[in-house]
Amino acid sequence: MPTVTAPTLVRFQNILFATDFSLSSQAAVPFAYGLAHRYGAELHTVNVLFHQPFVEAAAPAPEQIQNAAKQRLAAFMAPTAFQKIKHEELIEVGEVPEVISRLVRKNHMDLIVIGTGGRTGVGKLLLGSVAEEVFRTAECPVLTVGPHVARGNLDGTLHHILYATDFGTESVHALPYAISLAEEHRARLTLMHTAPEPGIALPEPEPGSQVLISPGELIASTEKALRELIPAGTQLWHEPEYSVLFGDPVETIVRPAQKDVDLIVLGVKRPGALTKHLGAGVAYRVVCEAPCPVLSVGAMYHAW
Repeated sequence: MPTVTAPTLVRFQNILFATDFSLSSQAAVPFAYGLAHRYGAELHTVNVLFHQPFVEAAAPAPEQIQNAAKQRLAAFMAPTAFQKIKHEELIEVGEVPEVISRLVRKNHMDLIVIGTGGRTGVGKLLLGSVAEEVFRTAECPVLTVGPHVARGNLDGTLHHILYATDFGTESVHALPYAISLAEEHRARLTLMHTAPEPGIALPEPEPGSQVLISPGELIASTEKALRELIPAGTQLWHEPEYSVLFGDPVETIVRPAQKDVDLIVLGVKRPGALTKHLGAGVAYRVVCEAPCPVLSVGAMYHAW
């Protein structure tokens, strides 16, 4: 199992907020602003226009389209008080993931904030999910605000962080952020793992032999593995909590978050074909159903 070293504190300096002017992206504004305000970061708000290589004669000129988009972006962000943060508004042309990737590299972005309507199944196949492609391929962490998230507070304060892990390499890359944010915000930190249903038979190395793992043994061994994830020298304001639950991973992650969790932290893998188009991945389903934002660290990001 991969190991984690004690992290330094998170220091967001440049935050990229991507908006398409939808209700879902509007719901993400308070989180983008709140984090920029708390960390003294510059907020870069971008709207991406799709590239149209062939334009009909009757269609508006590209300059007119961009000017209209600038006016719409200014009106979209107008209700947000920008007095205490640095900010800029950008209009870019191209495919959203490619534009975001370029801006992340150009401006050394520490965080992407994006809203999503949480489409799944056939709806996602037809309309796509830009948010999922972004958080699975981004070169920096991504805060995704799904359709069931309540309005955020403007000071960006976190009280309880839930870190869910399958003990895989991608999952471990996200742990330093969970620890650092818990320390920075003096928040509670819960480490969670979803275990197989109790009483199932697991194969032994010897061919043909099996052993039944009792629920108690499984919980005890998994809690031990969760405790061992916390690096030596870590100092938190609250003793970490450990949770081992049985059942569907999405349900077991989302259900506790209904109570008092302010942020879910996940490590995410690069998308496979079905995951990308149908939303079969656990991370995307968590985003769609979670009552709080989800911070994801993708396989492309290894800064710690």
